[in-house]
Amino acid sequence: MKADDTEVLIFPEPKEIIHKCGDEIIDKDYKIVYDYNADPLEVETAFRIAKRIEELTKWRLQVLDNHKVSGRQKIIFVGMNFRHMLSTRLDVNDPEGYILEIEEGKIILSGNAPPGTFYAGETFKQLLKFKKGRLSLPKLIVKDWPDYRYRGLYVESKWGPDLMSLDDWKELIDFMASLKLNFLDIGVYGCWVIQYENQITEFLFLPLKNYPKLKTPKTITYYSPMRKAWIKLSYLPRMFTEDFFSEVIAYGKKRNVIVRPAFNSLGHNTLIPREYPEISAIDENGNPTYYGFCLTNPKTLETMFKIYDEIIDRYLKPNNIDFFHIELDEVYALRGIDPKDPKRIVDPWCKCIECSKRTKEDLFFEYVMKIVRHLSEKGINKICMWNDQITRMNLLEKFATQLKEENLISKVAIEWWYYGPDEKDLESNIFDFGNFGSKLGLNRWVVPMGGYYFWWMYQSLLKNIYLMLKKGFEKGAEGVLTYCTFDHSFHRNYFCLSEFSWNQSKKRDLNQFNEKYAKFVFEDEYEKALKALEALETLSLAGGEVNSFLSTLFYYPYSYVHPDKSYPRSYPQEVIERLRRDSEALVKLQKYYEISKTAKEAFLSIKKTKSPKILDHYIVECERYQNTIKIFILILNALKDYEKAKELYIVDKKESINLLNKVIDNIDYALELQETLMLNIEKIKPSYLLPQTLRDSSFVLEFLINFKNELLDLKEKCLEGKAPQLPNLGIE
Repeated sequence: MKADDTEVLIFPEPKEIIHKCGDEIIDKDYKIVYDYNADPLEVETAFRIAKRIEELTKWRLQVLDNHKVSGRQKIIFVGMNFRHMLSTRLDVNDPEGYILEIEEGKIILSGNAPPGTFYAGETFKQLLKFKKGRLSLPKLIVKDWPDYRYRGLYVESKWGPDLMSLDDWKELIDFMASLKLNFLDIGVYGCWVIQYENQITEFLFLPLKNYPKLKTPKTITYYSPMRKAWIKLSYLPRMFTEDFFSEVIAYGKKRNVIVRPAFNSLGHNTLIPREYPEISAIDENGNPTYYGFCLTNPKTLETMFKIYDEIIDRYLKPNNIDFFHIELDEVYALRGIDPKDPKRIVDPWCKCIECSKRTKEDLFFEYVMKIVRHLSEKGINKICMWNDQITRMNLLEKFATQLKEENLISKVAIEWWYYGPDEKDLESNIFDFGNFGSKLGLNRWVVPMGGYYFWWMYQSLLKNIYLMLKKGFEKGAEGVLTYCTFDHSFHRNYFCLSEFSWNQSKKRDLNQFNEKYAKFVFEDEYEKALKALEALETLSLAGGEVNSFLSTLFYYPYSYVHPDKSYPRSYPQEVIERLRRDSEALVKLQKYYEISKTAKEAFLSIKKTKSPKILDHYIVECERYQNTIKIFILILNALKDYEKAKELYIVDKKESINLLNKVIDNIDYALELQETLMLNIEKIKPSYLLPQTLRDSSFVLEFLINFKNELLDLKEKCLEGKAPQLPNLGIE
């Protein structure tokens, strides 16, 4: 069905649109004008408009200050100083509020402040359309402002972001600005557990001159179908080696995006205590655990303060940024911390004589308060931390009381994170029984997930995002971030974040959002897109039964240490073993295969879209599900046929070898599917996502290669008469 070309689609949804009759044609006679005293952000807006028109038309409008044009010319006025020319007023004082007024020969973009003008420009760019070969805009008035003060992404220090170049970060910021997202958290230090090659997963994105031993080298081995070779990539994070964090912050400011560092400690903290063991937590025998800190050792806070101060002095103060995220989540004992004994549980809480005199709660509370005081003294006016540890320890009320007593409560925000779709989960103590600290006077942010595991599988987080933004708005949250890495496959998740963080006042559901999104991205072919997205949603809904089942087919869950499994884990043998025990496995796999096939075919049928890159990403994500499911169907069927071949071998060797050939063909086909998938991923995905994505994909590839070779060797022995019977396979 052809989309209605009179329908106005803007992301995020504006508060008010006043429609007029007809369209305004943008021709070469138009000038773009800003006030000669304009803020740099408004000047930037004028040039961004000119650039977008040039991209669409190949001709560029003049951009001038208001002393160089006459009132009789056709003009696009950009800036708050042209507010007096508007025919209406905005009754909301939000600095990001704006009015966009389009009439014959005159267009006005005026914000309450420069950020509002900037967002008027983003709305203007979305409205540009070709009609009958001419660039035009609908005549209308948009009156708009946000519901959440802060709206953005938390990009974790993880594979992918660690390889992003400065240009990649700029592209991300430009994308965020186009959706009126104004906040970018960048995880710059975080540690997890052992996952690959018996190495602890650690990331540090900033070179710390006071602590030169702190660095996180990586080696990733993967197969590249494009190069037809195995690649061994050794590197340090690009932001670390090129030291461009300050440039990312500065670029963000030019796009009304605040960029803030997030630096963890206590939990998610192994690098610092390992390299500087004098401040590490110690165990009952007095040995450093290399996980967590000794919180009664004065050198611990001395170290952390020097790290904070270096980041503030080198990166934040020069850019006038007064935000800092101290994280402090998940401070508890874990497996996968000790490379010498990965299954051993290691506790981050120190067992020294002094620490043992105190409760964990007292130690944690004192540590947090000292950090808050120090950062406040350093000029940080917005200190954020995660909710889970402080609520797990039942310290939230005490924390709020202490902050009030010290007149610090306005400087601290608790970020409430939850990644599931079930509202009932928010009624627990961890989430302050659904209140998010609202009754205690604490500043509140909510944090759904926006798409994180790009190397694992595509996930739809729409229900999670919608739920958290709705609940946060009800409880007066001032900010929202999605926990994520940046991958264009999560495009719809980001749009959902934009839509419902900007406008909670206009009530609409996810069905309405999906239709609007499909029309916006896929235009006349939106109905095909809706069919494809619906099928993909069935497979990819995070927390759903289908996605939970499918998630176990991919490598990533098996990168973790399991108490009852050998390490490294056997993949995909663990998957195969579990599926063979499930009498319904093949039925489920076939059902989900058909859904993935339907989704992919529907996307492939779309011939025209304003975002070919996004369409390509959806296709390859459908293929990731489709091919992976098919590979396990082929493996299971191959193993069934092999069992038959074993039984027949003595009585009918010829038929047994025929079945063996069928087994080989199945595995060969599975191998072809995996190579094709990896090739398409390599063609579509940005370079910074490829090493980790292809590494995880290489595990099943290597398995299939070895399995095929084992079968070919066995067949040769059978044909040569060297196999008196068919043996059990190596994977069994």
